[in-house]
Amino acid sequence: MKPLRVALIHYDNVRQYHRMVGFWTYEVPEFEVTHIGVKERFRYRLSEFARDFDVIVREDHRTHGSFVRDANIPVAYYVVDSTLSGGHYKARLGPAKDADLILVEHDRLSRFGGLGPPVRRFGYCVNDKLFHDYHLDKAVDVGMYCRVSGAPHRRELMDWLEAFCDERGYIFAGGKRVQIKYAQAFNRTRISVNLSRTVTNRPHRVFDAMACRTCLLTSSLPPVSGEVRTAGTHYLEFREWDDLTDTIDRVLASGEWQSIADQGHELVHKQHTWAIRARELRQVFAEEFGL
Repeated sequence: MKPLRVALIHYDNVRQYHRMVGFWTYEVPEFEVTHIGVKERFRYRLSEFARDFDVIVREDHRTHGSFVRDANIPVAYYVVDSTLSGGHYKARLGPAKDADLILVEHDRLSRFGGLGPPVRRFGYCVNDKLFHDYHLDKAVDVGMYCRVSGAPHRRELMDWLEAFCDERGYIFAGGKRVQIKYAQAFNRTRISVNLSRTVTNRPHRVFDAMACRTCLLTSSLPPVSGEVRTAGTHYLEFREWDDLTDTIDRVLASGEWQSIADQGHELVHKQHTWAIRARELRQVFAEEFGL
């Protein structure tokens, strides 16, 4: 199989070149990827890409600009952050309308229907070279690993969890981690708590945590078409903080956290890695663009 030559347009930041997320992270036989970072508002001619690439993939995070359509090369627009606020959603409608294909990570596909281009699911995938079982001792009972600046609801929950664990005699760890320290924090934790930023948001953390063989305990997740995961089997959900009290006590006492962690880990590495998603995306490009 000859790899498709992809021009990947993303925000010009070191985190976009050295990614924690799975897509476009490591080499796969389906694609040969060239990263093109942009900081200022861009205006590219498609003729600048037509000779050296088969397809352009534009990511939604801070890639402001447009294309002059003076050549025949398809443009796919990848939507990830449209569920964070009404402003995030509206800002993505223009670039989506101007693309030849809209790829949606976890938002409802119907929210991008009617714009003109076809809309397809391109679900999240983990960077399984980073997020996996490091076989570390489970030294932490409960962890919550996320940024809390600018997110008072997360700060409040993290403080509450720390006080609850202190009262119960559980070992708690929290705060932001990056790269391997982030992955290994999950791996050494029995129960990892996630609080989504909005009720329609399904964070990357959901799959990254499960990939590291921790028992994910998350606020309720929205349904995502085509996304394979089952609450109660691969992870646990809570609605109120009182649910956390009962669930944490129960799964730590019974050892149930271990079976949930094992099943979540197995699911992610069978269904949600970049190698798997790359094969699916290559098929989408074949169906939509004839590539």
